[in-house]
Amino acid sequence: MTSFFKKQSETRSEIANEYLIPWYVIGVTAIICAATLILIAFLGPIGQGIIQYRTSQSGIWQIAGQDLANLVLIAPILLIGGFLCLARRAGSKYLLILTPITLMYTGLSIGIGQEWSNSAYSGNVEDYWWLFGTLIIGGLILLLGSLSMFTEADAPDFKPGGLRIYVGLMTLFFLLFAVMWISQIQQVTNTGDLTDGSYKAAPTAFWTIRYLDLGISIPLGFLALFLMLSKPKKAYSILLLFFGFFITIGTAVDMMAIVQVLNGDMEAAKEGLIIFPILTAFSYGGLFYLVKDKIRRNAGKSSG
Repeated sequence: MTSFFKKQSETRSEIANEYLIPWYVIGVTAIICAATLILIAFLGPIGQGIIQYRTSQSGIWQIAGQDLANLVLIAPILLIGGFLCLARRAGSKYLLILTPITLMYTGLSIGIGQEWSNSAYSGNVEDYWWLFGTLIIGGLILLLGSLSMFTEADAPDFKPGGLRIYVGLMTLFFLLFAVMWISQIQQVTNTGDLTDGSYKAAPTAFWTIRYLDLGISIPLGFLALFLMLSKPKKAYSILLLFFGFFITIGTAVDMMAIVQVLNGDMEAAKEGLIIFPILTAFSYGGLFYLVKDKIRRNAGKSSG
């Protein structure tokens, strides 16, 4: 893996010309975002418990799962990518582009999704608004910066192979994901709650996640699959961005479910325990499809 990034190094003038945002701003931003995620985890439920979230116990366990995913996956990606960027390694873009949408999604979902109007929940999460705001702003900077690092020359020559089967299966699970959320919304509008009572426990979180997923996550999934079939070379950087979002947010959702199940949380949707891990696995497979030729090519150069 190290040789992959070394082989991607370019001259300083070439790298500077590629960057829409200065390389040092991108690198520092990535490191700041990583430090922010680590700090949130340290202050949160899996750390010192200093941040008191205004949400249900189930919501707190979900945040704990998010923090675990941030520590084991997203923060390391940002740290390695940020330091590689500061070292002027062009390979940093393949890491940094995986994180922007998830950073913005996380900042928005936690910042907006608290039960602010419910006096039954006390907390101090509002005192730490700047941490979640940092993720949103940092994600926006990394989004513009990482996308501008790529050109069409970076895209490998794709061989369709079984791609249509993959796209068909992933489309099916995105549809199941959408149907699951829509059915829950219909249940809430018809009865005023979900069968497990989780809606009344945290209605703000419910609507925040459903709007973000039905308005952003799922449409991005269908758009990514369309581009993968129609214009993978031209849309290469966008595909990396989308699949980076799918693997990072998917891993976070899987970690949330694990924490909920370990704590006996009955609000963990049974359908989601099947759909989300499969979508995450497919997402990792899609990302591997996008970068496998480059990995093999650079591995061949190293061995040669």
